[in-house]
Amino acid sequence: MNQDQSEDSVETVAAPEALEALAAAVERGRHLALVAAEGAGLAQLYAAAATRDLESAAADGRVFVLTASVDRARRCAARMYEAVREAGHNVVIVAPGSTPDAAHQAPVLVGPPAPLLEAVRKGDIPASAICTLVLDDVRALEPARAAVEAILQASDEGARRIATTHARDAAFDELIVRRLPRARRWPNELFGEPGATAPGAGRVSGGPIAVASRATRAGRLARLAELLHDIARADAGTAVSVETAPAAIDEVRAALSVAGIDVPAAGVDHPVRIGAWGQVEPAPDAVVLGLPPTPALLARAVEGADRCYAIVDTLHERQLELTVARAGRSVTPFAERADPDLMDEVAAFRARVSEAIEQQDLASGALLLAPLIEAHGAPRVAGALAGLLRATDRADTSAEAPAADRPAPRSDASAERATRPTWTRVFVGVGKRDDAGPGDLVGAITGETGAAGGQIGRIDIHQNFTLVDVDSLVADEVVRGLDGRMIKGRQVVARLDRGAARG
Repeated sequence: MNQDQSEDSVETVAAPEALEALAAAVERGRHLALVAAEGAGLAQLYAAAATRDLESAAADGRVFVLTASVDRARRCAARMYEAVREAGHNVVIVAPGSTPDAAHQAPVLVGPPAPLLEAVRKGDIPASAICTLVLDDVRALEPARAAVEAILQASDEGARRIATTHARDAAFDELIVRRLPRARRWPNELFGEPGATAPGAGRVSGGPIAVASRATRAGRLARLAELLHDIARADAGTAVSVETAPAAIDEVRAALSVAGIDVPAAGVDHPVRIGAWGQVEPAPDAVVLGLPPTPALLARAVEGADRCYAIVDTLHERQLELTVARAGRSVTPFAERADPDLMDEVAAFRARVSEAIEQQDLASGALLLAPLIEAHGAPRVAGALAGLLRATDRADTSAEAPAADRPAPRSDASAERATRPTWTRVFVGVGKRDDAGPGDLVGAITGETGAAGGQIGRIDIHQNFTLVDVDSLVADEVVRGLDGRMIKGRQVVARLDRGAARG
């Protein structure tokens, strides 16, 4: 886990809105259903429910928090730790291969569904001992649906159940009806109509907010400095308001000063105004740095602004979109600075897309993508498709390149190797925008799979994705090991690239 992300995440959710709104329901032991994502203070809510339920449970009471990945389990457990320990309990991460002793000793267990289900089936934990069952991001847990359902069926009907999702859909609503009867739902405005969590859903009261995400605090501060320089060049003298967490103000001033943007103390008339949430006078250009604690503070920060921007932790991008929707606004991608070396390629790609829009029948494609657009929003779906198409183009171009331009195959005396391509190209959904470097990819591959460093070839890092040449004998294992794992704070998609085999 990126330590910078851990510190920043804790700082921005010191008093989670979700916990304050649901305190009474937590105390009463009610089921809870939330449309929320990482950054909303979900771990603190889980901890509050866990400690309350363990107080009234039998001595062997257990709390299960089901997460989509071990990396998410680590972050969730870290944020639950203080509150749970203060109540006299312990938190343990249960990952594939964990020792059975961990399941015996700790009352609060956090991890993917499969190892927790195994602990129940082996008798390490009686199903009747589960007093609280948390489904952390139901949509992300979809690949493990069978294990999740098995745990739900095995747990006692009297156990409290908490389910969250970053995007409400019919499956989530059906789960609430079946497994969380009369659950307290939050936030109310996102449970009004099906699909209300899509970016821009509901009444839009102003222009869109341009959103950029960075995996590190240093990256977010650097992007803020770039933005302020761009605004100054485009409209000299215009006022800019920057709102952020109170504890981050001095750090923001220092970072901007190093970047050549001096911002005086509060109360001095200056084009750039920096302050805590809700304490800065509106300006024509409004910037929020980090995740606003409430929709009301976000709405106030961008009220009346001609142009609105948000720079947020990559882990909190989903929750920002939900906060923006609750504030009655919409989001749009934050345009990144173009790489001059890629402009001809980008222009050609845009021309192809424009030609397709004019000449092709788009109705069938729109129907095919409708569920994705409802769940993730059109800008995000379009961005993903553009990345996939450009990755395919690059793979095709590489396959057609002269042999001299390709990486030289490594020699090996193995007869099996002699009959197979030496290299296979793997697509990994993390890139320059996530501050990913070759070391991150090598570390992830060698850490999550049995591949050795010598079985990793050329690493080609692009803005939104990376292409890695790996030994063909371990290519399938690399894909299985990386798919769904966290790299630089992003849960990545990994797959064999089209035209992946390369001799």
